[in-house]
Amino acid sequence: MKISVGGMIASGKSTLVKKLGEKLQLPVMEEFEKDDEVFNTLLKWLYEKKDNVEMLLQIYFIHNHWLNQQKYDGNFIVDRDLIEHWLFAYHNLRNMPTIMNMYNGVFHSYMNQIKHPDVYIILDVNWDEFEDRVMKRGREQEIENFELNKAYFKALISDYTHKIVSQCSVYGIPYKVIDTNNKTEEEVLVEALEIINNLKS
Repeated sequence: MKISVGGMIASGKSTLVKKLGEKLQLPVMEEFEKDDEVFNTLLKWLYEKKDNVEMLLQIYFIHNHWLNQQKYDGNFIVDRDLIEHWLFAYHNLRNMPTIMNMYNGVFHSYMNQIKHPDVYIILDVNWDEFEDRVMKRGREQEIENFELNKAYFKALISDYTHKIVSQCSVYGIPYKVIDTNNKTEEEVLVEALEIINNLKS
């Protein structure tokens, strides 16, 4: 069984994945390695609005995800599945329609080569909660470039849940949405475990 957890930046996704892995004693496929220099550099350049970095970053995202998933078999949990990277590409490349069309072709090819989730748990968060969580978790590249990327973050959060739900429908992926606003990490965990237990029964 493959369980994927997705959600806006700072929605509590990685925290939930870690807790589910511990609770269910399942291996966790992380979104990226913490010491991945290429990923960290490209993301930093994106937030700094450097030119011509968008396509390179988005292709690196999906190729790296595909490579990592080859290491997993059986039951495992994924921190942000491949399908979610499409949304970031949509927002970063939509002003370059030719490049976005190229990306869509590559993305679809990768989607056809990986095991799809048995359930996709999507964490929904509103703007106020998002901003508060970004500041509290203290990632330097996000905080230093927050104002510069405010419009991008707002556009992303307005689309996040409903566009991921739409993509899940396109690829026939079962999904459940958890509203994380004003909820503790423990409350979100309880809801996620209930979803997974219902899937097993």
